[in-house]
Amino acid sequence: MTSNFIYDDVPYPSFVFPQTSPDRLSTLARIHGIEAAAPSDCRMLELGCGDGTNLLALAYAMPNSQFVGIDLAASHINAGKAAAAKLGLANIELLELDVTKADAGALGEFDFIVAHGLFSWVPDFVRPAILDLYTKCLAPNGIGYISYNALPGCLIREITHGMMKSGSRNVADPAEKVRAGIAFLSGIVEAAEADSVYQEMLGLELEQISERTPENVFHDDLSEVNRPFYFEEFGALLDTHGFQYLCEAEPSELARSAAFKFPASLGEDLVAREQYRDFVVGRRFRTTLFCRAGKEIDRSFPATRLLAIHLAGQFEIDDPAAVAGTGSLTVRAAKGNKFTLNHPPTKAAVVRIANSWPHGVLGSELIADMPENDGEATLGFLMQLFMAGFVKAHAFEQSFVTSISETPEVSRFARHQISEGSNAVATLTGLNLEIKDPAIGRLLSLCDGTRDIEDLTGAMFEYAAECGEAEVPGHDEMRESVLNNLQAFADAGLLVG
Repeated sequence: MTSNFIYDDVPYPSFVFPQTSPDRLSTLARIHGIEAAAPSDCRMLELGCGDGTNLLALAYAMPNSQFVGIDLAASHINAGKAAAAKLGLANIELLELDVTKADAGALGEFDFIVAHGLFSWVPDFVRPAILDLYTKCLAPNGIGYISYNALPGCLIREITHGMMKSGSRNVADPAEKVRAGIAFLSGIVEAAEADSVYQEMLGLELEQISERTPENVFHDDLSEVNRPFYFEEFGALLDTHGFQYLCEAEPSELARSAAFKFPASLGEDLVAREQYRDFVVGRRFRTTLFCRAGKEIDRSFPATRLLAIHLAGQFEIDDPAAVAGTGSLTVRAAKGNKFTLNHPPTKAAVVRIANSWPHGVLGSELIADMPENDGEATLGFLMQLFMAGFVKAHAFEQSFVTSISETPEVSRFARHQISEGSNAVATLTGLNLEIKDPAIGRLLSLCDGTRDIEDLTGAMFEYAAECGEAEVPGHDEMRESVLNNLQAFADAGLLVG
């Protein structure tokens, strides 16, 4: 595996992946009738953990759970250990280890095992070792997660991969290699027949490649190993190692699959149906969850499963007057998506969810005062909204505050991310929040629980002077800006005090 040591020279970009959280995995398992471990008290293993950023975020948010990460790159593991010590996290262990030599007995049993950005990017002989670890270490009710490049969508991606490798084959320096590869692909797009389908296809690939970090492009697009899979192939691998397909890590995939029209010839063969859907949509990436073979899975999704689940959503009500009436209520969700409700009890439940954000509300609490029929109907509608991706569901409620204290404190992990130069922070609601304005990042890092509003206002004046801003706002305007941003931090689930 000597080729993997390149990760020591060019560290892979560090991100937090909400789809790998024990909260997400446990929730989806429970929706399918599997009593997975509680996220607040579980053991999770991440294979190919990089510098541990993903696990560090989870360890901070779930202090009573245990997290173990494995990675081959010493630079990654050393950086992760230093960060864990800086954050004072005792519930995480990071190991410099080759997965093909990992001792399953020494690692022990885990409720959740994840491998994000690993499976397609390792040599063929490594993949059976990865799956063997799942076989030996996953608990009876455990949930596995593996992401991988998928076919047929990656057939298009492989075309541009080949072009970039060809155009950069004589370049050794990683950064220059990325620039050369992108420049070569740009030239091909310009030289291709104008307005042709081929040029358009290459142009779209070039656009998305150009938006990613050089490190990401180096490891994903210029990698020596990048093996995509047809879903039928991956399903066969799961079967060989004693597992069965559960679902994808994105809840909205449940609704898409349910609404899809499959040929009658496929019958109820789940793997064949999923493969057919991949053919139709041209899927290029999957985040697949699986469990032990023989474990009973209920895909009827009875709404009563939401009774013990926390439901959350950041919504805007277009016409508040429609809440109490019998007419339609239009609700605006994240990214401008909308949905319409007519059922009065469900309208009331959605309004309560909106008013509780960023906290969630137990399904049982939402229907506690409703007649039985209304409660059943409301849960049914909420299940549809969850499966469509409008309502977020959580197996546990994270602790954070939504009001601004005298000395506001942002989550220690978010402040750590800013100190490491990240332009995104992990919220305690399990999301990534992009920090586009450096001034917001500075304010976030200053909120360590030792400064009051006046201190923060003064510090931001100093920051404006450091930046040489031509027009510095007055005291009252700066103070209002600080308060508005603190409220935004609270609404995002970033404040802990």
